[in-house]
Amino acid sequence: MMGFPMSISKLVIALAAVSLVSTAAFAGPSGSPLKGAIKQPPVQTLKLAKEAYVTGNGLSTSLPQFAYTPIDTGTVLRCTKPTCVISADVTAQMQTGGADWAICITVDGGDIECQYQGVQSGPSSFVVGNVGASSPEAIGKHTVQTSLYTESTTATYQYFAMHYAVHE
Repeated sequence: MMGFPMSISKLVIALAAVSLVSTAAFAGPSGSPLKGAIKQPPVQTLKLAKEAYVTGNGLSTSLPQFAYTPIDTGTVLRCTKPTCVISADVTAQMQTGGADWAICITVDGGDIECQYQGVQSGPSSFVVGNVGASSPEAIGKHTVQTSLYTESTTATYQYFAMHYAVHE
């Protein structure tokens, strides 16, 4: 009678281990359980008069340790009035390798926000972070860009979305 509960516990442990291993493999490099079903270019920018939407997928691109890595090419927005504010809302998905990571937003190369994100993740090892910021700017053209920072030697990034806007 003692052998039966022992066998059940071994079976439960084996099934749990298989599910942990298979979940990350099932998600694939896109960070989505839909795998190749999502047809999306690596970076896509929709630019309107006073705002831009940037979406893309790093497809598990490696990130260097202790470096700020731009994940978009930068979007130029134009302030036409002296009371101008540029805002940015960013979402990014990563596999962190268990290390700290941050999303950083720059305007004209200067940081307006750089926030650490969480490192906890489920069996797939994917985590998502968000950051929003705004900055008063002078009349003229300004380049807004997002970078990722990691302290991991094995971190990769997947899906990202940015909304950059001018408010006058």
